[in-house]
Amino acid sequence: MTVKHATFTLERVYSVPPEQVFAAWSDPAAKAGWFTVPGGGHSLDFRVGGREVTTGPPDDGKRMVFEARYEDIAENERIVYAGTLSANDVLATVSVTTVLLEAEADGTRLTLIEQGTFLDGHEEPSWREQGTGDWLDKLGETLAR
Repeated sequence: MTVKHATFTLERVYSVPPEQVFAAWSDPAAKAGWFTVPGGGHSLDFRVGGREVTTGPPDDGKRMVFEARYEDIAENERIVYAGTLSANDVLATVSVTTVLLEAEADGTRLTLIEQGTFLDGHEEPSWREQGTGDWLDKLGETLAR
């Protein structure tokens, strides 16, 4: 039985205003377009106390489930959620994530800070940081369209 704790911070600058970035997080259809994997499931109840559930495709051999509860939302400025990631019903991580949106020049600076507890080697902090960076890049591609 092992426990690793890790915190990472990622920043991205997008060439759209904070309202547009916030909408990409808060609208279920928009978020599904950049946050989910092909063939996976997604539901989003974007409000304080609301839940988000994302699942991997059923044919990947692992039943991956990410569940989040929104703890704080300041429209166009801040999103805070607590989440868990499980694979085949085995808890891999528990985390708290803060997303900050700040107007900058002609766009938005997004700062994401994640504080995670990684259990029994089921996921490594570096994997989570890489995956989170990948979907922030996908968000940027979506916003650029």
